[in-house]
Amino acid sequence: MAWFGRGERTKTPLFDDRPNLIAEPPTEVKKVAEPAADLAAHFFKGSRVTGKLLVIGTAEIDGNVSGDILCRGGTLSIGDGAEIRANIAGDVVVIRGSVEGDVAAKEKVELDAPARVTGNIAAPRLVVAEGVIFDGDCLMDGAKKRREMPAEPESEDGTPKLETVEK
Repeated sequence: MAWFGRGERTKTPLFDDRPNLIAEPPTEVKKVAEPAADLAAHFFKGSRVTGKLLVIGTAEIDGNVSGDILCRGGTLSIGDGAEIRANIAGDVVVIRGSVEGDVAAKEKVELDAPARVTGNIAAPRLVVAEGVIFDGDCLMDGAKKRREMPAEPESEDGTPKLETVEK
């Protein structure tokens, strides 16, 4: 049947010749950073700890902590959004967030931007990046001990001399 002077209409599937605008948008796969294999603890943003926190191994803190933090046998990382009001002790401490309190490390303390530290730092090595705010004193006791340590007496061939002690 023809309407308004048109010829016979052929049956074709609707919209085959047009681009599909209703198709599902391409889904983007967002990769979440996988935690380190040796990570002992991770306190995510929004978590709150009050009191003494003891971690054996590597730990990451992105939340709020009030009290004392002790991390042995690994690296303690304080994330960008973390707010810490505690004294911190560990082997290696990496700070990117806000810390109010004293920080002590056996090996080193690393302050990466945008860290803000109000308190004293005691460590043999201290790394401070540009853009860090640090208000406090720094004690690098390990370097002082190495300088004061007497050298071992050596023989001409470079081996240590053996001395006998008489009783």
